[in-house]
Amino acid sequence: MDPFASALEQAAAVRRGEVGVRELVDAYLTRIERCNARLGAYWLTTPELARAQAEHPGEGPLAGASVSVKDLAAMAGYPLTFGSRAYRENVAATDAFVVTRMKAAGTPILGRTTTPEFGSRPVTEFGLHGTARNPWDLERTAGGSSGGAAAALAAGLCAWSHGSDGGGSVRIPASCCGVVGLKPSRGRISPGPLVGEGWAGLSTQGVLTRTVADAAAALDVLAGHLPGDPYWAEPEGSYLAALERSPRGLRIGFQTGAPGQVHPELRQLVREVATRLEELGHHLEEDGPRTEPFRAPFQVVVTAGTATYPVSDRSLLDPLNAWMMERAERLTAADYVRAVNAIRDHSRRVVAFWDDHDLLLTPTLTQPPVPIGHFADPEPERASQRSLDWLAFTYPYNCTGQPAISLPVGTSAEGLPLGVQLVGPPRGEALLLAVAARLEEALPWRHRRPPGFA
Repeated sequence: MDPFASALEQAAAVRRGEVGVRELVDAYLTRIERCNARLGAYWLTTPELARAQAEHPGEGPLAGASVSVKDLAAMAGYPLTFGSRAYRENVAATDAFVVTRMKAAGTPILGRTTTPEFGSRPVTEFGLHGTARNPWDLERTAGGSSGGAAAALAAGLCAWSHGSDGGGSVRIPASCCGVVGLKPSRGRISPGPLVGEGWAGLSTQGVLTRTVADAAAALDVLAGHLPGDPYWAEPEGSYLAALERSPRGLRIGFQTGAPGQVHPELRQLVREVATRLEELGHHLEEDGPRTEPFRAPFQVVVTAGTATYPVSDRSLLDPLNAWMMERAERLTAADYVRAVNAIRDHSRRVVAFWDDHDLLLTPTLTQPPVPIGHFADPEPERASQRSLDWLAFTYPYNCTGQPAISLPVGTSAEGLPLGVQLVGPPRGEALLLAVAARLEEALPWRHRRPPGFA
């Protein structure tokens, strides 16, 4: 079967008896063995687990569609290194909530994908397992921190991918690699049982897929919460079923400007998508919330969150993380609380934009995929600031907790993927996904494949 078939198509073929789950698993494992050395997408494959799961795939909409798991989510009995040399020998004793849900849904787990150390960079470099490269151009980044996940999916090395997103870490690599990246609402997917909350609720589990329908089906699989979770968003029903809606007459704002420069191709792409949304019956206006005040408190929360990893020998760390741990020692508990309060207070102002708008359209990133090594700055603080410039449109909606999706609707003059972001109202995944599905019909991307991996 075509390795680039959607996850739903693969699962449907299994139900019809046209292909066996073990056959799909073995085909992907063979592709990984052949292609992964060029990409660095996976650092560990789990063939025994995947083949065992293939014996009893279940009957859900994604049953039989193989998945990858990012190396920040625990899988019982397997290494959990967080991409760090300091955790090289760490083995998980239990499954993360998302892994439990994947197993229950009958989606064989092919392996663990590469991440930068602790997921703290927007590119997948500088960590224990090396660099994840972009299938469209091996000298360009796959993005981060779910870069291995996006590279694996884009190169046809799995049917769908798990990721996590604390400042854009699903949407960044989705945009870089030409796939769909969904960051759900805060509390939509439990971070448990090992994590109480990620970065004061800024971080959430998410998915990378080929199609909007796959993203909706994957969210159906992963959505849920555990008793005692600090945040939860109550179920809205099936997200896959929500795609049957065809909303019209929505009020949609769009933004093309941000602190620093936004590449002209991305500005133009947003305007082209805005025009297409008007043709679909919506009302567009160039307007959006002011999000710059999130920047400083966001950095405090990420710095404090990174410092929660116990590390006795900081010489093992990515210099950026060593710098953040040193900086965290100069922060007080009051500094942290003030930063969280600043994020919550400004979130009220930003979310008020949705009082009279239904969606917001932006570029996903301010620049196309950057070259490998672009953020290899000897000054960690400067590297951090340059990263935030690139992520100007993504991290604000980790602060507000709203759902957001990156859609691979464009291609640069150099042939690189370009993404746009749609941001939904609080807990508004159903509306967000329905509009994204209509955009996919109007601006299809399924025919695009990285030439070296097609």
